[in-house]
Amino acid sequence: MVKRKVVGSVKIFVFLLGFCLIFVSLQKVLHYHWDPELYNTNIYMKEQPEDSYDVFFIGTSELKTSIYPGAIFQTNGITSYNYAVTNKSALTMYYQVEYILRYQKPKIICCDFSALYDDTLPSERETVYRKVVDTMPDFDLKWDMIKSIHEMDPEQSILSYLVPMLRYHSLWSELEEKHFQADYVYQDMKEDYYNGCNLIHVKDGREGYDITPVIWEAEKSDEQISTQNAEWYDKMIALCHENDIIVVALFPPSLGEGSEKTARWETTTTYLESRGVGIIDYNNLDAAERIGLNVAEDYIDGTHMTYKGSLKVSRDLAYILYGWYGLEDQSNTEKATQWNAQWNAFCRDYDIEGIY
Repeated sequence: MVKRKVVGSVKIFVFLLGFCLIFVSLQKVLHYHWDPELYNTNIYMKEQPEDSYDVFFIGTSELKTSIYPGAIFQTNGITSYNYAVTNKSALTMYYQVEYILRYQKPKIICCDFSALYDDTLPSERETVYRKVVDTMPDFDLKWDMIKSIHEMDPEQSILSYLVPMLRYHSLWSELEEKHFQADYVYQDMKEDYYNGCNLIHVKDGREGYDITPVIWEAEKSDEQISTQNAEWYDKMIALCHENDIIVVALFPPSLGEGSEKTARWETTTTYLESRGVGIIDYNNLDAAERIGLNVAEDYIDGTHMTYKGSLKVSRDLAYILYGWYGLEDQSNTEKATQWNAQWNAFCRDYDIEGIY
């Protein structure tokens, strides 16, 4: 009898072990495989010494394409990291700042406040939230973010975030070779000159717009700020101030949405100034003319810039950050060796030696 019980227990254990192994294996396959760049951006920053960056940029893809940290450093030695993603969510931006503060000690965080008027729930734009959750390396932050998302929108199941197979079970019929590969394997990225940004190399650029006042002209809008996103931005601002970090609202030059931002400007600035947030605004004709924007070569669409547009904005921004906030010029420190090597690699790949 005892022998039968032991044999029965062993069978149950083997069955459960086999089930767990199969379940874990399926989890690795049946989930969405995000662009490896999303993992790179998190892990590369995490692996750097804690004093590597004085400035961080967070926001959407509009900011990701318009700010190049390499050009900022070459202008006046300011170290920075572009931590923007396609991410119109104040909630996930808050947790990005939490992640930054674990590994870096920035002096300034520049945010585009892109979700300030957006009441869209996570279930209505699910990928915005899932891509940040899925690529977050630190599980405790991932867990806190999942709970916050569920609290904001109960339709977003906590279990579906923890067990992606429940959400992506339909992938059975769409499996490709990539689904059987690891999401990301970290490698030494010292030669990576992007520092989080997206340098778009487009020969033809964008046509159909001219740099004229009409792009940024609009009547004042009565649109109200999103309560749910303002609460998360307020938490982000408070977290920064608690850590002696200056928060700056940074608005890249937008063509397709320029007038919309102008219409909201009075409400936007009232909110930002009441929270002690600085403002750097490129979304106007004066800024466009000052930096010499050329629509045909500087844009790929109404909001996203080519690397040429990014160089123009970044160089001008470097002077503003240096002049307004007195950031240290580190071009003569040990840090310059890696930054200069990355810049030389960028110039070689984009065939722009001598542009600075």
